[in-house]
Amino acid sequence: MPVKTGKRTIVVDLTRCLGCRSCEMACAKGHAGFSDIVEALLEGADLSPRVHVVAAAGKAVPVQCQHCEDAPCVAVCPSGALYRDEASGIVRADVERCIGCKSCVVVCPFGAVQMQKAGGRVFKCDMCENLVAEGEDPLCVAACPTRARVVADLEELSARRRSESAGRTVRTVEIKQADE
Repeated sequence: MPVKTGKRTIVVDLTRCLGCRSCEMACAKGHAGFSDIVEALLEGADLSPRVHVVAAAGKAVPVQCQHCEDAPCVAVCPSGALYRDEASGIVRADVERCIGCKSCVVVCPFGAVQMQKAGGRVFKCDMCENLVAEGEDPLCVAACPTRARVVADLEELSARRRSESAGRTVRTVEIKQADE
């Protein structure tokens, strides 16, 4: 389950995800401007994560914006509040331009676009652009205790998948030959 950031992507290994929601908590407190969840709660911070862990088919599945190539949320936004950052390829949200029509929420195939509780403006995963620009991992990736969430290079990921596929093909051919 990849989430793109330029040529980098967040990949989630569902076999490693415990459903602990550490990614949700890190996202919520970090975007609220806190490093401590208790402090954030005591201050009454708006703890709104941009990633949600959902149970599906007996698995814990972290769901967040996939920064789609042909993003329906961008296409339907009448004010231009949702747009693609040409440099990174990431779908961004400009809350100042949002008119609160909720069209983006309705068309998002992942249910990842949300409206703020206070103010009724759009918010979604921003790939922690400030951290990524400094060479750090997004909050959700850094918080994952099992490393189920990692940032990977798309080209390296594709090359590794091709290599794994080729290896499976060779093993299949070798087994067939051994059976003959």
